[in-house]
Amino acid sequence: MAKVIVIGGGPAGCTAAYTLARRGHDVELFEAADSLGGRTRQLRRDGFNLGTGALFLMGGIYPRTMALLKEMGHYRDLVPWTGVTELADNDDQRYRVRFDSLLSFFKLPVLSPEDRWRLVKTGLKLFFGGGAKNPFAGDELAAFDEGENLEQWSREALGDQNYEYVMRPIMDFLYAVPLSWLSTPFPKAIIQQAHKLALSVPPEGIGQVSDWFVERLPKEKIHLSCPVEGVERDGRGYRVKAGGENFAADGLVVATEAFVAAKILGELITQDTNARLMATPYTEYAHVAVAYEQNPWPDYPADMVLPVGIGETRDVGSLVLHGRRSPNSVPKGGEVVGVYFNTPPLAKMSDEDIKREAVSAVHQAFGEAPRPSFVHLFRYEKGLTIAKPGHYAMLDAVHGALPPGICLAGDYFSQAGVEAAVYSGERAALNVMKAL
Repeated sequence: MAKVIVIGGGPAGCTAAYTLARRGHDVELFEAADSLGGRTRQLRRDGFNLGTGALFLMGGIYPRTMALLKEMGHYRDLVPWTGVTELADNDDQRYRVRFDSLLSFFKLPVLSPEDRWRLVKTGLKLFFGGGAKNPFAGDELAAFDEGENLEQWSREALGDQNYEYVMRPIMDFLYAVPLSWLSTPFPKAIIQQAHKLALSVPPEGIGQVSDWFVERLPKEKIHLSCPVEGVERDGRGYRVKAGGENFAADGLVVATEAFVAAKILGELITQDTNARLMATPYTEYAHVAVAYEQNPWPDYPADMVLPVGIGETRDVGSLVLHGRRSPNSVPKGGEVVGVYFNTPPLAKMSDEDIKREAVSAVHQAFGEAPRPSFVHLFRYEKGLTIAKPGHYAMLDAVHGALPPGICLAGDYFSQAGVEAAVYSGERAALNVMKAL
């Protein structure tokens, strides 16, 4: 039995802790925040259960997450969500689709027969062609990264109309950045597996996934509000400095943001490895929870609204009725709207600008409403990782350059998302066990 310390209590770190403990190793977990979940943790306010980041799980597209939830006996606890969506055009037209079905976009009246044919042709080409089989394995994605960005590929393969009414609203919702900032291997692999998509949410929000992973870990082994200050060699193992104490370990899983991992590991890693971690692209990210004790739109026909339109510059990428997505997130009779902003306009917006525009966007999307009970802003200077062209190869080399018995985990190795974190956390745990 080895002693392994896991640094970081988000989905990646909690998955690593679960994997190690289940195989009989002595595990301690350190988290800087006062609760688990990382960018997926839940925030309780005035009877509302607000998600700070991720919104849903994606069924068969998330194979390791689902397999581990089944293994823990929590798969049946998941609450299905179809994601009934309105695309709100700039001429006030609304088009109904389902976010859990890419085929529903095929029926959009703004698409010509040629547009639909291009969707079919490209979908078949991706389904039967090559590409990464695992969208969350950085080494596989690196092999198919040819330097092309997603906007360039989308316009060439699908045409401008499909770009504006299919690809752009979906990616605005998921990643909140221009498609020209993103590489193509990950979205291509996701499209290839779109038939496996099924949306669901744990009853207490996405943050509950992390809680489930460590529910059998002794409480004294979980150190909250305890940031790690550094790591040093200690004979054949390591000494972790945290909370004014030193903790010995045979191996480490560092499951923090890339730039935090670089700082924690310090002189244990080479200058090149440090530079690669520090160069991991993160974008500013903001969303607003607009809460109502009494739901102003109990009969609204959709669960969320995605703004669309040819050439439109949009501050807001999506608006979600969270009482529909996650019923336990709101008190009885209440509703909370999540307003998710695109990244580029944030550079010129103050916190008050964002909150004011969020309330305005809610009224425009769902109809006029009374003054909200509260407006809560979540704003992160480095909120989401994105994979620019060349990203996967740059970071995949990091794994082989780490000291023995140390492995990194985090969604930044592929693309932001719960499965990316879970996959990397499990992989890091297995690699640490192999090294020890």
